[in-house]
Amino acid sequence: MKSLRAPVVANAEVAPGIWSLWFEHPGLARACRPGHFLNLKPGPGPDPLLRRPLSVCDVERDRLRLVFRAPGRGTALLAQLRPGDELDILGPLGRPVRLPKRRTVLLCGGGVGAAPLLLLARRLRDENRVKVFLGARAAEGLILTREFSRLRLEVGFATDDGSHGHRGPVTDLVVKNVHPGTGQLVYACGPLAMLADLARRVKGAEAWGFFEERMGCGTGICYCCALPRKGGGYTRFCQEGPVVRLDEVEL
Repeated sequence: MKSLRAPVVANAEVAPGIWSLWFEHPGLARACRPGHFLNLKPGPGPDPLLRRPLSVCDVERDRLRLVFRAPGRGTALLAQLRPGDELDILGPLGRPVRLPKRRTVLLCGGGVGAAPLLLLARRLRDENRVKVFLGARAAEGLILTREFSRLRLEVGFATDDGSHGHRGPVTDLVVKNVHPGTGQLVYACGPLAMLADLARRVKGAEAWGFFEERMGCGTGICYCCALPRKGGGYTRFCQEGPVVRLDEVEL
């Protein structure tokens, strides 16, 4: 796969340590679907060596949006990019979500995990009933709240400290709205502990997780991003994912 180059259009910190980066590439904008991710080269030189995998947050005409946390050297370099700088990209990678029709869909985003759910919500809203639940440790960590609200969806909030919305994990809100046997779908993205908690608490409902993990190659060769699959074998997030049924992997 050849790498693509695309100019940065905007890059700004939208919450403490969380950045929103827009870039322009008509071909990628047409090709990307909910669930796809991109593998980005952090800097112009050989160090850091590995690319950083980031889910596509949104698409607007010829532009794409990435929302990411910047805790390490690679993502810190991406956070320093300015308009006019160029991105080196591999993608789109992964298997996109199969979009349902005429279903009730619950979206659960924990922290920066809300990012890939925005494009999914946008593509689902016209032919499904969509409810969105966003959580964070505190109110300042809630992201994309205005963007989800502009989609005119039902949006609920949870914070660990009770500073906004429900006091407690965002999975509490999902559990209250899940009714097994009714054909509901659940899509979630967030910390692994959140996904494991959700898998335990919504048994009987079809629940999928967007997994965001460190990767070596991003093409399925190295098995760096694999989880044990129930019944044997492994699920590679870059190939069989990054959107995986929660009841099919060992969390």
